[in-house]
Amino acid sequence: MAAAVIVVVGLAVLGMQSSIARDSAADIGDFNFAGDVVVLDLVKGAMHPIVVADFGDGEHYEFIVDTGAGVNVIDISIAESQGYEVVGETEIGAPGGPQIHAKIVKVPLVRVGDATIVDAEFVTMDVNGFSRGMTQGVLGVGMFHDYLTSFDLAAGQITISRDSLSADESGVIPYSAEDGQVQIQIDVAGTQVATHIDTGSMGGLMLPGEMMESLPLTDAPIREGKARLVGGHRDIKHAQLDGSIRFAGHEFENPDVAFMTPSSGHGNIGGRILDQFVMSIDQQNHLVAFQKTGEKSVVANDNKPRRLGVQFRGMPGGKGLTIGRVDAGSLGEQAGFLAGDVLVTLNGKPTEQYGMSDLRTLFGGRDSLSFDIERDGESKTIVIQ
Repeated sequence: MAAAVIVVVGLAVLGMQSSIARDSAADIGDFNFAGDVVVLDLVKGAMHPIVVADFGDGEHYEFIVDTGAGVNVIDISIAESQGYEVVGETEIGAPGGPQIHAKIVKVPLVRVGDATIVDAEFVTMDVNGFSRGMTQGVLGVGMFHDYLTSFDLAAGQITISRDSLSADESGVIPYSAEDGQVQIQIDVAGTQVATHIDTGSMGGLMLPGEMMESLPLTDAPIREGKARLVGGHRDIKHAQLDGSIRFAGHEFENPDVAFMTPSSGHGNIGGRILDQFVMSIDQQNHLVAFQKTGEKSVVANDNKPRRLGVQFRGMPGGKGLTIGRVDAGSLGEQAGFLAGDVLVTLNGKPTEQYGMSDLRTLFGGRDSLSFDIERDGESKTIVIQ
């Protein structure tokens, strides 16, 4: 029998949920960025999708972007040192297990890459201690509820855009929002299993422990450790499925699976499977797409708005609208834009005369665009047909 090991899982793995002890649910705040898209670079070498967060104190903190989390979470020491206002209380923990008491604080401003998060509420706990210094908080998927959020774990990026998914596209399936999470139905050797999509988990496919007796397995499950969750530990057993797992048109033949006891009541798909896809979540339409890495994007078609693939540091309506980033392979890169270019005019009109909605319409349309820019003190014209 394999030696028992401790499996340290994400803070919100298997659905860290929150039951808010007040009249209304926690305010997820406003996630803002300039342009049509923002790309969040993930911390290299991290076991989870982690972004760097700036709370304005000169320090940089690492936060997991977790589709398995129904709430945002911040280390209690950060909340206390910043003096954030306590606005409520709650109980948090993995479903089916003990819950722990926690306070809710309002955070006025967080910067993540070229995006800002304004007036969001975070649950406080000893995140740094629980994760053994790995992370200081969690951003739940609800933070991006107005946008299409695409996780490319293999490339180390999360792309947040104003696009949407279509149910007619290959690899796109509906999901149900349970406790603010993303739940899909998967086929496990002919059995339909409600399963959470969990970027906060380092594992592969986790199933409820009670399914060990009913599923076809090549051998008896072997106990290989414990999952360390908010609210306590769970026993983990591993086995090989004698059959296939299918979802969104993709199939995994005879995969390794894990079983958790006591059960959370649903399955869980973690990073070992998700890093094989570019996964896009459209919370407005309750659709999720699974595109195999290297395949043509399911959100790219002639009916979609044009995307330049550039991000701005300034805001429309003011002078000095500067390009902060140009996405590799994008239309903007092909046209010749570089990070640091300052947009002076668009179609002969000063950029400060355009508002955000004006730029979004022009950039997403099909008309030609002519930009006068300044680069290293020199003027240049870039045209996009």
